[in-house]
Amino acid sequence: MKARNCYRFFVAIIWWVSMLSTISLSAFCQANVPVDNWCSTPLRPGLEKFKEIKTSKPWFKVYDVGHNTYAIDEPYNWEETIAYLILGKEKALLFDTGMGLDTISSVVKELTKLPIVVLNSHTHPDHIGGNHEFSYILAMNTRYTRINAANGYRHKDVKWEVSPAAFCLARLPHQDTAVYNIKPFKVSRFIKSGYTINLGGRKLQVIATPGHTPDAICLYDEKIGYLWCGDSFYEGPILLSSDGTDLKAYQQSIKRMAQLAAKSICVLPAHNLPIAKPGLLIEAAKEFDQIVSGMKKGKPGDNYTLIFNCNKFSYQIGERHLKQLGQLKRD
Repeated sequence: MKARNCYRFFVAIIWWVSMLSTISLSAFCQANVPVDNWCSTPLRPGLEKFKEIKTSKPWFKVYDVGHNTYAIDEPYNWEETIAYLILGKEKALLFDTGMGLDTISSVVKELTKLPIVVLNSHTHPDHIGGNHEFSYILAMNTRYTRINAANGYRHKDVKWEVSPAAFCLARLPHQDTAVYNIKPFKVSRFIKSGYTINLGGRKLQVIATPGHTPDAICLYDEKIGYLWCGDSFYEGPILLSSDGTDLKAYQQSIKRMAQLAAKSICVLPAHNLPIAKPGLLIEAAKEFDQIVSGMKKGKPGDNYTLIFNCNKFSYQIGERHLKQLGQLKRD
């Protein structure tokens, strides 16, 4: 799935396991165990640089990122997912709908009265959680998209997103973590790569960038020079280890995005921080070429992955995917 600061998440898990072990071994001692850990985690450094827009939903942090564009961040969950509200003169596009832990449509209504079109960077659960709240949804015409739209994700598949180590329940006291799931949604129109979304005085080009998932896309505003890249790039561990991962497709996609980044003024990822320098995405394409060629070596990571450290980001790639490329050497 995506991503975000995996290090903090796994440190939290290790902490909880150790605490539970202590409790079981010291049944007659009073242990002062906090309800969760994520509530005490400070906001990611760098967010303070953006202008915050206050809303009635404290679960979300909304930032003005310029050119009638708002980043809708969920910083109190380990995913640190970011959706984007992009305004035109006649309608607005919501690019991703987040975790579905709180009502994102309420935030959107506070930011604009324009009709809303929803489009997802891909259909992993942390990006489609609020889709069911909206009536008009565009989606890529892939089998992967159709399955996830029709089925959503069951509680057993996403329950770890609401574990004590994964999010701050104190900020959502009415959330029933025992039934949390990602609801199915109805697609209004299936589209293909090259489709242009006209918001009225603002056009956005949809470009297929498979690799992270089969239905991954980027969104490009050529006039302004904004490039939304979903989970294909962000500052943090870029995860390429799921069932839908295709490293050969990703290599071509990141090259295509690097070409667009060279013409852009900023890159807007789907996790961690809402703006990254285009040069970092260009660097990511070069680094990935070195991984594929075998010139860059990885180190063992969690869940049968190898980690390739780069500047301000890293690649965390599944060993079974690297086997397909003939690259499985460790330092």
